[in-house]
Amino acid sequence: MQLLLVRHGESVGNVAQVMQGSDDPLTDNGRRQAHAIARALAERGNIRRIYASPLARALETAQTIGAALEIAPELRPGLAEINIGRAAGYSLKEWIAKYPEDSAGFHVNGVDYVFPDGESGRQLGTRVAAELDQIIAAHRGEEGATVVVSHGGALAWGLAYLLGEVSESWPRHAFDNCSLTEIMVPDTVDQPYTVVRHNDIAHLEPEPTEEAATGRL
Repeated sequence: MQLLLVRHGESVGNVAQVMQGSDDPLTDNGRRQAHAIARALAERGNIRRIYASPLARALETAQTIGAALEIAPELRPGLAEINIGRAAGYSLKEWIAKYPEDSAGFHVNGVDYVFPDGESGRQLGTRVAAELDQIIAAHRGEEGATVVVSHGGALAWGLAYLLGEVSESWPRHAFDNCSLTEIMVPDTVDQPYTVVRHNDIAHLEPEPTEEAATGRL
């Protein structure tokens, strides 16, 4: 079994550099990225299923991939990004200014800090790990590949879990928009996972310049 981890395409919140909630949409560039990863996955010819976070930016990415592969994505809430509660929609600077006690608590408690009306990093890691366990258990030993469309933070925790990394800090694995990370899942649970590629963006094309978009080259 091959596990293919895909981060969603560029979102409006990514460009604005704000902390994102559940309904942040893709940008036009994010949609181009989604189509590019969809083409790359379609060329593999071995995708069997797609699992996705239900948050808007991941859902749209997964639906674009699913349309190219003629596979309907299955939504899994456990793959969603961290719920940051009332911090959603603020830039880091704005959040610190509006909720100084929250930002102070974050720095003191790290991964155990629970965002008001949200969750902690550790809680995120626990639910993502549980979701990946369920997906892998359902398909271990099968031929072909399974796609998981999620978010940078969620995928970082998920990859750290699969690699057996135990840390009291936030995982540092990078996932660019619409990057591809490929993992070989062993047929038995006593064997390690193998990372074939990580954060691969070779399939993406540069964002068009204004001159290219208008034909003024």
